Order: sequence, then structure tokens, then C-alpha cells
Amino acid sequence: MQSRRRLAATEALAVYSALSLLLFGLGLLTGPGSRYSGHGTDPQIFIWAFAWWPHAILHAMNPFVSHAVWSPDGIDLAWTTTVPALALIFSPVTLLAGPVVAYNVAALLMPALSAWTAYLLCRHVTGRFWPSLAGGYLFGFSSFMVGQELGHMQLTPAFLLPLAALVVLRYVEGELGGRGLVLRLGPLLALQLLIGTELEFTLTLALACSLVVAFAVAPSLRRRLVASIAPLAGAYLLAAVLAGPFVYYLVAGVHSEAFHHPWAYNADLLNFVVPTRLSLAAPGWADPISRHFPGNVDERGAYLGVPALAIVGLFAWERRRTAGGRFLLVSFALAVLAALGFELVVDGNRLFELPWGWFGRAALFDNVLPVRLSLYVALVVALMVAIWASSRSGVARWLLPALAIVAIVPRPATNTWSQEYSVPSFFTDASYRACLAPDENVLPLPATSDGDANLWQVASDFRFRMAAGYVAASPPASFITSPAVSWIVQGRPPPASRLGVLRTFLGNKGVTSVVVDPTLHRGRVWIPLLDRIATPRRIGGVVFYHLLPTSSACPTS
Repeated sequence: MQSRRRLAATEALAVYSALSLLLFGLGLLTGPGSRYSGHGTDPQIFIWAFAWWPHAILHAMNPFVSHAVWSPDGIDLAWTTTVPALALIFSPVTLLAGPVVAYNVAALLMPALSAWTAYLLCRHVTGRFWPSLAGGYLFGFSSFMVGQELGHMQLTPAFLLPLAALVVLRYVEGELGGRGLVLRLGPLLALQLLIGTELEFTLTLALACSLVVAFAVAPSLRRRLVASIAPLAGAYLLAAVLAGPFVYYLVAGVHSEAFHHPWAYNADLLNFVVPTRLSLAAPGWADPISRHFPGNVDERGAYLGVPALAIVGLFAWERRRTAGGRFLLVSFALAVLAALGFELVVDGNRLFELPWGWFGRAALFDNVLPVRLSLYVALVVALMVAIWASSRSGVARWLLPALAIVAIVPRPATNTWSQEYSVPSFFTDASYRACLAPDENVLPLPATSDGDANLWQVASDFRFRMAAGYVAASPPASFITSPAVSWIVQGRPPPASRLGVLRTFLGNKGVTSVVVDPTLHRGRVWIPLLDRIATPRRIGGVVFYHLLPTSSACPTS
């Protein structure tokens, strides 16, 4: 029996992996070596991270504080989305095939792995293969996951959430003792912390709310729930010990302000039934509606679809009197309410304040984008669908779950799920190597999310430092000492009358070279101003300005 369950679990993982490759990976297969998974420049944060963590460790550097970016000040990486655990897990792939390949493999694996762990949770609850397979898909390939697959790898590794739920459930059911809960949940929490602090925080919120809800709706479990408090605290203590160095830098570099404005990222109520352009179910009718939803397309991930909501309704009617049914229904309602965020928004219209607004601006909470809590809605729905399908017979048993799956299938468009890139030969051709001295501090333009500077540094194996970098939403506080920083971050050169301010900034930060990407508008606009500071060289696909005497070995053209 146990061997059959293991075989079934292996088959489920294979199915999810094949689906992930089919849905998100075709563009990578058609352009190997020239495309990375996702869209825009956000994936470059993780490509940089996949290169940085093994590089720093192999070169005996402190990996938690990088001076490769925002040099010479550096930046505390504990308050960035540089996924250290994933970077280290995939470091063998990085060392063998490069960080782009390692990132691509990880990006394709995350939805499949998240679906698989949700399958394990559903299988534990239902004991049935096909309903659990459907439930796993509805979580791992949910609209939330599809949107975040565009470039937010700190969020797509959601595979630890179902595992944490499974471990706690097994304790509540009596399968595990207190020590078993600590020894299983502690490492999961430590790993989640080293992947992404936002999911760690929301997982903690979800766990606390789940205990309260279970205490309210399941009187027979109250003694066991109260007894769980001590081992749960022990699990968090173990996690803090296991992730000790990371926790130290997290506390030492505590960030008191929100990275984004969370009140701008509420789930639109219509989004639960109206998909975005990322969905195959939205050929044209939905796009004019979804454009009104708050946030951008990758943060409009609340869509469940009518079939899944129909199953939720049937589940509510049939199981409203059971403790397990009430637990899931109350959890579903709370998760939906949390995802709606600060205000009820319908078709882009803000109507009135919701409970999240009472505490959503408080410290730590202000770094949670409410719409991202739809991930927990998807997990509860996955369980409801699996339980409902496993308890029925006839056509409806498979038809409604199948329709629920079809309703959320992403649009398999190559240009949506992968991004073409190229690195100028200035950073890859050995003949230009003498143009930059080892460990030289370079200002790349465009400097942050509008350019490819992260890929330039990775391609050169961190041979030079950068007085900028795109690993966080904003520069480190210690770096914001001149108006020049805002000019650089916003990609707009200062007026000619402020040229002296830029010169002073470059001198204070020890910048010895400026490298401009002339193929991008935000790079070209700097050229007339920089021409007044140093002599330009158009070499290797870039415009190169050396602020010190140039090596004679550097080509002139």
C-alpha cells in the first residue's frame, strides 16, 4: 500500500512537471541560451542571486552583505528577494551550466513542486488519487502562481505551505507528537525564511488564524490545539537557530518602511470570476474588465473561475454541519476578505474600507500586498475540490473539477513566459577585458529595473562592482546622499546646470567608469551629458566612459 502511494506521488510530480514545461517552458526550448523564464527585468534579480550566493561563498566573502552592487556602501541582502536557499540548492546547476540555466530550471520546477505538495496534502485528507491530483493543480497552477511566474521567484516556491499544513494536521490528528512537530516544522520554516520573508510572515499569519478557527469550530480538538502552542513555538525557535546568520542580518538591517504601497494592491472582487489576459479563458471579453483591477497583471491573481466557485458552493451546502467543512469555509471567507485588502474594490471602483485597513499599515504588515493572500484562497479551494470530488460518484465527480482546471489554464504564449536577452560583447569578449580593472567600481546606465546591468555583472563573473544595481525596490538608505541617486534610479539625467552634482557623486562613490547601453532610451538620454565629463568610446556594443587614464590595452573601437 505504501509503495503504491509513493508510486502515485511520483507519477503526480511527473505530470505536474510536464505541464509546467508545456505551459511555461516552450519559449526556453525554442531559444536556448538567449531567453530566461519570466518577463521584463525582475527575473534578473534572481539570475544575479543564483550567481552571487555560490560566488560569494567560494570566494570567502560574506554572502549576506554584497558590495558588488550599490558599491562602495553595499546592501544587506536579508531585506531583498535574493532567495538564498534556492540559489544554494541550485548552485551545482549554476556552476555547471550558468545562473540563467539554473534560474530557468528552478522557475519551471516551482509550480510543479507547489502542485505536488498540495497533492500530498489533499491525498492525506482524501486518500484518493484523482481528486488530489486536481486539487494539486488548482493550487500549483493557480492564477496567483501564474501571475508570479512572470518574475517573482520569492513567491512561486509555495511548496512549503502545504507541507507545513500537513505537518500541523498530522499533529492535531495525533500521528505526530510534540517532538515530531518541532523536528519537521522547524526545518520547513527555516527553509521558507531563506526563500522569502513575505511568505514566511503570511504563513505565520495563516497558521495563527487556522488555530483560532479550528478552536472555534471543532470543540473536540481544543485540548490538542492548545497543546500545539508549545511545540509550534519550539519549531519557530529551531527555525531561528537553523537560519541564524540570516536572522541576524534580518534583525540588524531591519527595514521600517514599506517597499511598495500595499493599499494599491487589493484584489478586485470581480477578479475572482474574471480572468486576466494571462488566462486561456480570456480571449478578449475579459481584458477590458481586468484592466480596471488594481496593480499590474502579475498582481491580479485572485481568479478562481465559476466551476471552482460552484464546487465551493456545493461543498458549503453539503458539509456546513461538519467540523472540517466549517473550518474550510471559515478559512475560505477569511482568506478572501484578507485578499480584498484595504477597501472593497469592484471593477476598479473603491467602495468602502475593509478590516485589513485597520492594521495593514502597521510594521511588517505594510510589506504584505493583500492580493497575494489569494494564494491561501487557492489552497483552501484546492482542498475543497479534492474533498468534494472524492465523496461523490457519477459524471459531476470529474466534470466540475475538470472544468475548474480548464478555467485557470494559462495562455501558452512564448513571449509571455520567457524573455529574450543579450549581453554586449564588451562583457563577454576577452579583447575588452583590459578596459575595466579588476574590482573597478562602474556606473551602468540604465542602472536599475530598466536595464540589464545585473546580467552584465553576472556575465563578467563579478569582475567589477557597480555603483547601482537592481536587487531591491530602492537603493540602501546609506546610499541616498545625493540628488544624483534619484536621477540614476529614475533613469533621467540631470540638467546641464547640475553637472557638478553628478561629478561630485561619482567622485564620492569612487566611480571610475560609466557604461551606457545605447540600445535603450533610458541609456541614450545620458550620452550628451556624459560626453561633457569624459571621452566616449563606442566599443563592444556599449558607450564606455573611463574617468581615469585608460589602459592602452583597451580597444579604441
